[in-house]
Amino acid sequence: MMEHVRLFDWNAHVTERHFVEETDLDNCNIEKILRNKFYDPLISSDSEDEAPNKLNWDEIFAPKTNNNDKMFIPCLRPLPPYPKLSALTHHQHFQILKVLSEENPHILPDFPMHKPQKQDHKVYEAVKEIYLKEQKEYIEWAKSLWFMEHCIRTLRPKPAIETVYEAEFKVKMLRMSSLPKQYDIAAQIPLESRRKTCEAVLKQELITVNLSDTPFARIPDNINKHFCILRASAVPEPCPKHPYQFVLPNEKSVSVLPTSEIHRELAQYALTNGAQYIASENALKCLMQQNRPWTIPISVCEAIGPDGDPVNVVVLDSEFAATKECAQMRTLKAYRHLLEQSLIPMKEKTRVWKNKKEGLAPTKGQTTVEVDESSEDEDNMFICTDDDTVMSEMETESVTPHCYKKIDSNMDKKNFDKDAVGYFTRAESKKISESINDIGFYNCTCKDSAYENPPRRSFKKWQFRSKTEVNHDIIIHCPHKARSKSGGELLIEPIVDYQLDLGASKQTTDSIRSLALSLMLRKNASVVIARVDGRTADIASITTMSADKFTSTHADIARSVPNIVYTALGQLQGLLPGHYVLQHEVEHGMNGLLLSVCRGARAPQLVLAAGAPPQDDAKMLRQPPEITPELLPYHKFRKTIPCAFTPFEKQLVKEPKKPAPKKKAPPQAIKLQAEQPESGTTRKVPSHSGDLFNELNECSA
Repeated sequence: MMEHVRLFDWNAHVTERHFVEETDLDNCNIEKILRNKFYDPLISSDSEDEAPNKLNWDEIFAPKTNNNDKMFIPCLRPLPPYPKLSALTHHQHFQILKVLSEENPHILPDFPMHKPQKQDHKVYEAVKEIYLKEQKEYIEWAKSLWFMEHCIRTLRPKPAIETVYEAEFKVKMLRMSSLPKQYDIAAQIPLESRRKTCEAVLKQELITVNLSDTPFARIPDNINKHFCILRASAVPEPCPKHPYQFVLPNEKSVSVLPTSEIHRELAQYALTNGAQYIASENALKCLMQQNRPWTIPISVCEAIGPDGDPVNVVVLDSEFAATKECAQMRTLKAYRHLLEQSLIPMKEKTRVWKNKKEGLAPTKGQTTVEVDESSEDEDNMFICTDDDTVMSEMETESVTPHCYKKIDSNMDKKNFDKDAVGYFTRAESKKISESINDIGFYNCTCKDSAYENPPRRSFKKWQFRSKTEVNHDIIIHCPHKARSKSGGELLIEPIVDYQLDLGASKQTTDSIRSLALSLMLRKNASVVIARVDGRTADIASITTMSADKFTSTHADIARSVPNIVYTALGQLQGLLPGHYVLQHEVEHGMNGLLLSVCRGARAPQLVLAAGAPPQDDAKMLRQPPEITPELLPYHKFRKTIPCAFTPFEKQLVKEPKKPAPKKKAPPQAIKLQAEQPESGTTRKVPSHSGDLFNELNECSA
């Protein structure tokens, strides 16, 4: 025992474990992390040339997110009340969905989906007839839901939609203020002739527009977040100084002339360039749309030809509304305005506004006009003003800069940076116009606003030819509003879906025809079709198609565009000078009513009045939107195919439980027996064997 005690080193140093030494801190990983001196151990120590890579610990310790679990699905709504199961199985739905996803790669591209194999295509071809039959049943079921529930969605547009439409409606009413107010029926004319084969040929580009002067529209490739177009945006306001915001082809600034005078100027411009007609793109697009009511003004003006003889020229102006349109059209036009405002960034609007201001800025210096006094033309004659008139003009010119100096000083006091914003707000521009007193009654409300200058227009001369009849030369002017990244022009068109929970609404033939006309009038243009939920204004999908692809997809419809324009121009030939209105209703079919100024004592057919009652919504609601088998993002997410019933039994609408059977009232005899008193107090019924019976027998004896 003592030997073991001797072997033990009693003086040996015991390591301290209760305190941390400096060497321990140097080798501690936590200390290295705090000092940001922790190096990745995977880097070889032999490579001295590699710089130490510092780790971003905020990113490392951040909570991990799974993109698939939190993927945004546009316009994902609760399941509709499916009445029956699909004739196809769940596996067949998935196989068909893989084929449709390959045909539509722009629909929810971030969602993982396997590529279809040969077996999937075989299954799709095998069950195609069953699928088409189920599509018809599904579409009829959707129509029944429209009349029962969904039609009420169109009758209640949101206040923001009504505000946008009201602003545009007031501008159009002011534009028509200089035209006659009462019209009567003059004739009924056809708008389409299927027997004719016509073609359109571009003869000359009179005025072109540089697309760099148009704003750039940012089209999202993938809708990975909530995108609602119902947002605060600038709306046009009626301007008494500029009743018709139009830039004449020979001018650079917005004209102050009324509509009737602008029609005369356009007629003279058309005759100078050898055309008998001049029309706006909007007027020709109305001719393509026969499924909705529209009204366009027509003026036949006398223009002086090169020989000095008057020649009648037909002017077709843009659409206007004599009364407020139905709820569906109000929503569509407001969504078109809001969609354009949402896709164009604010920086682009500011850049375009500044470029227009710089282009329209007057140049300093005096201009001299040389007049040939030997010529006897009336154009060289001028009026010599008095000294008082000249002095009054000089006084007005001297007053104008002081007003602008006062406005600039007020803006400086508010520290308002005009160049940073790009344009004033409507309230500020209104204050500016009110402070300028030298204009008089015609105050400008569009000064320094987003709508001070309308979109630039191009003027092109077209010829619509027919093999059997005469040719028509027409000048068509088109506005250019947006461009793409590649430099081509963009046409933005919304499709309003009121039954998006059931499927996508089919684009009407008239809408396709009007887009085909717009593409025909432009070079290197594309169409941006956005599906918008009618209730919430959320965008479900955005599709961009080039002009060639759009025309090839709808070749039969696009082929009828020149025929309609040629037929309408032929019917308007030979009209007497004056103002007319071409009106179309849904019940007219392929015809239209030509209205002339009411001169007799008969009641007018059309009255241009601001307080006229709105159109009846019942006419448009009688035609429910047709559902089309187009793939939507939620189809891909739920792994179901469009225009088909659900393959899952759990998603069927549950039948309401039958109420519990009511307890029937007991018979009257049982009620009376229950109401009798207790057995101890009841009177006993005498029996035949009782004493009372014997007593009665004795009495009778």
